Amino acid sequence: MIKHLIWICFLALFLSACGDTNNQYQSKEQAQQALQTLNQFLRPTSEIKPVNEQQFPFSDAYLKERHSIYQAMQTLELTPVAQRTLDYLIIAERFPQRYFTWPVYIPVLDNMLAYNQQHDITANINNWLSFTQQQLILAKESKLRLNSIELNALQVQVTKNLARVDLPENLKHTLTEFNDYLALYAPRGSVGLHGISNGGSWYQSKLNYFSGVTKAPINWLVAVQSQLKEMQQEAYSIHVAVDHRYSVLAQRFALSNKKLVGFDWAQDYQSLIGYAGQAATGLSNEERTFWLAMMETDLGIHYHAWTVQQAKVNLLKRLKMTPQQVDYLVADIIFYPAQSFAFATLLTTS
Repeated sequence: MIKHLIWICFLALFLSACGDTNNQYQSKEQAQQALQTLNQFLRPTSEIKPVNEQQFPFSDAYLKERHSIYQAMQTLELTPVAQRTLDYLIIAERFPQRYFTWPVYIPVLDNMLAYNQQHDITANINNWLSFTQQQLILAKESKLRLNSIELNALQVQVTKNLARVDLPENLKHTLTEFNDYLALYAPRGSVGLHGISNGGSWYQSKLNYFSGVTKAPINWLVAVQSQLKEMQQEAYSIHVAVDHRYSVLAQRFALSNKKLVGFDWAQDYQSLIGYAGQAATGLSNEERTFWLAMMETDLGIHYHAWTVQQAKVNLLKRLKMTPQQVDYLVADIIFYPAQSFAFATLLTTS
């Protein structure tokens, strides 16, 4: 009898603990705050929060904590758009981002060093840099490599930080070793996602999310080109940033309400698909042509394995832009696959 009562008490405590975990967040806003804190070095916020090992991008502790947050969020009542984003992020856990711990379009080390000026985390940064190099080595063993655009962007960031006069000596030593490693690094031939293992599935998941429709890339291409053949080359006045920490799509809505409405740091925690859906009906012919050309080039790069030069030629054919602007757009498509498909409502679906 006593053993039976002890077992009941243990079971009750266990279920209570499980319940606490599943209800870790009482609202979408609490979950957003947890993700914001976790991703502090990927997307810094105005409020500096204490840092622990979980916040070093794509470390084992980071991946474990992120997964825990996603799982807890599944118990919340979310809007359809929020649920769509959560599903997209959970699917993305299957893919090899964890091997590329330094998203090359994000100044991760700058963000860490800015924090380091107020709180000494030099040893942690040093460990993360070594971890980043080791992950790239493991990635190569799994036939996963950076492409030439990504490699160049990472080398630019490393070189810039090596030139800092305030760089601690131990970090300078580790970063120099990393720089030497990158100098001998052989990038993959294809710049698109189809050039890496499981890249086709990864790209399809991004197309599904940003478009809101499950459709094969070849079918999207037919729809895009059907629209473009009726349109003339247009000059769209676009002003882009000097770097790529925000995508062209995110920059398009930079003046929108900055209230947090999403879960994805890569979208600046905004609902870019929601913004694009609202804006699509009011686009000028010039901007309509722009986004269709971006979709076509996106498919060319990530599905048809276009070279960088082919992608540039295509954009110049469709748009009246300078070579410098086109360079920026091609890099944006490589860094932010399928985001242009947030304007998929521009297409005649079949």
